[in-house]
Amino acid sequence: MQKLLIVLCVSLGMALAAKHIPLKRIKPLRQVMKAQGRWNDYVTLKEQRAVARLNAGNDDNEPLKDYSDTEYAGEVDIGTPAQKFSVVMDTGSANLWVPSTKCTTKASCSGKSEFDGSKSSTYQSSTTKFTIQYGTGSCSGTIGYDKVCIADVCVDNQPLGEATSLAAFFTGQPMDGICGLAFQSLAVDRVIPPVYNMIQQNLLDNPWFTVWMTADGDVQGQNGGQITLGDYDTEHCSSSCDWVPLSSATYYEFTLQSYRVASSFDAHPKGAARQRRSAAVGGSAAISDTGTSLIAGPTSDIDSICTQLGGKAESGGVYSIACDAVDTLPDVIFTINGKDYPVRAKNYVVPDGTGACILGFEGMRAVAGPKWILGDCFIREYCNVYDMGNQRLGLCQANA
Repeated sequence: MQKLLIVLCVSLGMALAAKHIPLKRIKPLRQVMKAQGRWNDYVTLKEQRAVARLNAGNDDNEPLKDYSDTEYAGEVDIGTPAQKFSVVMDTGSANLWVPSTKCTTKASCSGKSEFDGSKSSTYQSSTTKFTIQYGTGSCSGTIGYDKVCIADVCVDNQPLGEATSLAAFFTGQPMDGICGLAFQSLAVDRVIPPVYNMIQQNLLDNPWFTVWMTADGDVQGQNGGQITLGDYDTEHCSSSCDWVPLSSATYYEFTLQSYRVASSFDAHPKGAARQRRSAAVGGSAAISDTGTSLIAGPTSDIDSICTQLGGKAESGGVYSIACDAVDTLPDVIFTINGKDYPVRAKNYVVPDGTGACILGFEGMRAVAGPKWILGDCFIREYCNVYDMGNQRLGLCQANA
């Protein structure tokens, strides 16, 4: 496996400052709804909608998404003067959108910052419509163009979605919109995503960005990590990264070779463990996705993992677990590009907002495209370097 040892080089008289996007912890919709006693009804509605769309032969643009477990948000500035928005920095999608002051779904837009193009001297309107279908509803509106800044890196005439209609599941979610960080080929209407636009215009030192996330439990409103534009995060991540080639430059997609729940055999790599490889997934397509908090996969595989961990099946395809089990649960190991990547219980035991915990694994219905999503539970263990220029993913151990 190709290795990279990060060496910091400073050119004579030119020390380029890295650009950091702080990520704030936010309360996931799952926690809010559980506290309100609405979660089971939401899950039922989601499953009914999925069946209805499947029977109708309709494909969602983002069938894997509903953002019900989103835990991290960053800031984007739009317009002149800047209007600030708290958005999900999402490597699993590629469109930037925020609510518009013309929003007609008042309940869904309530409490969110709304973009007002009339107050920006650099704004350009258009009549182009957009609609993004998610797993539990849609977002629609018109495409506008304006100056967009992320961590003080700015692009002019950036296309953005001005959402005038948001599905009900966005109601009460503590973020304004979504900033897609994936490749342009994934974007609805093929509009160019902001960070990809920065790379195309050579505004970043390097054609990649690094994501680091914390594992500090149920902490709200605090720093939960950061995104480093155009550089590595040498403060929070190991200086040695493994490079995984992308199998598709749409999502950050690669091949997941296998998984297993660790046992005592894993302490002896030359012994019986060699004969006890995981339930093999047979080279399934997987993606790295900052917009998905859990690790998602085929229901039968997730059931196998969670049963071995002693979880109790709950609604919505997840399993509950005693919070204090975090000290005794084994690693769950994923094999990627010939190397094992253990994920510790501290990163996959997740508070559910009611004083209980769930395992950070979720079964998902069969859809076209990737079968596995390695979300924040995985990214908290390994900083991910999203190298758009060379179409590869870097995995670097996060500092404890």
